[in-house]
Amino acid sequence: MKVLYLTEDYIGSRVHHNLCRSIVEADNQIDMTVISFNRPDYPLRDLRETYDGINYHLVESVFGGNMLLYRLLFPYKIGSKYHRLAESGIAENANLTIASTLFSDGAVAYRLWLKRGIPYVVVARGTDVNLYLRRMPHLYRIGRQIVANAKKVVFISPVHRHQFEKSLAFSRLAESLQPKSITISNGIDQIWINNQCFDDAVRKPDSILYIGAFDSNKNVETLIEACKILRKQNPQLTLNLIGGGGNRNEQVLELVNRHQDWIKFFGPVYNKLKLIEICRQNAVFAMISISETFGLVYLEALSQGLPVVYTDGQGFSGAIPDLNVGCAVNPKSATDVAEKLKIALANRKMMLNDIRKIKFDEFCWPQKAQQWLSIIK
Repeated sequence: MKVLYLTEDYIGSRVHHNLCRSIVEADNQIDMTVISFNRPDYPLRDLRETYDGINYHLVESVFGGNMLLYRLLFPYKIGSKYHRLAESGIAENANLTIASTLFSDGAVAYRLWLKRGIPYVVVARGTDVNLYLRRMPHLYRIGRQIVANAKKVVFISPVHRHQFEKSLAFSRLAESLQPKSITISNGIDQIWINNQCFDDAVRKPDSILYIGAFDSNKNVETLIEACKILRKQNPQLTLNLIGGGGNRNEQVLELVNRHQDWIKFFGPVYNKLKLIEICRQNAVFAMISISETFGLVYLEALSQGLPVVYTDGQGFSGAIPDLNVGCAVNPKSATDVAEKLKIALANRKMMLNDIRKIKFDEFCWPQKAQQWLSIIK
């Protein structure tokens, strides 16, 4: 079976690589081709050198047109992507298209279906809910056409599925879409599952960890401000930052330099065993993104026994139902973040009892691949 996988952020997200690799590993009858629509101005860190075990075909198409029109005019963007795909001949004899986003890639898959009759599946991510549904009502009509003709609509997060079904754009279609809607979260690498650690004795009790980019969405400056507030009550509190890059990199590093006595910057850490070692030295993990599709790093931190502080109403909300494993926050309020960090630190041993109950095996990539195979077949 020949499957096309369309994505625009293959460069900066391991999710697409891990998912496609796992699907092919689970069934070698799947002939997977990843179509990566690369932009020359991609704003985040290029992670391609960290991708191992590539067992799918990879076709990278670098956009060479008018970038301003590409950003501002949705029809121009979709037309550009479709024409590059059509001219390549890659879609010949394809049996299925998987669009990794509902709007940006789903519109290309929809056009392939119109022109060539190739059935498609769309994935609704944080960008679809937080950007397109909230700020682009002029695209509601094409969005409804995309989901109405899709074979399946996959949601990464239960909270985004709820927001999608209640939205102005899709509420009228919610009932008819139920049979074709399914929630499949992302997976985490096996190394985290094989090396779970819930030993509290080795942790620094007042140490907070962040892992990720330094951009406007990840909201690291607000996290630092919240820690400053909390340090007035707890001068022993420290913040460890891993990652970097993004449009707020300079501003965050300036704050790091200003507060070297309690903020430590590790830079990017790609060695997972080293990352696991650092996780185990901390008491709480915090990432207060403005928007988030799922946030695999929360699960990775939980596998090492860290309660998590996450954004209320975004991807991780509801991911671990019925267990108290952290605190949801308003990411735009440093005061609220500080209060929730305080709660997580004070109650981390109690939360650890619930973290131990998480069935991490259910989040491994082979398990996710089996769920995807049930759709593909």
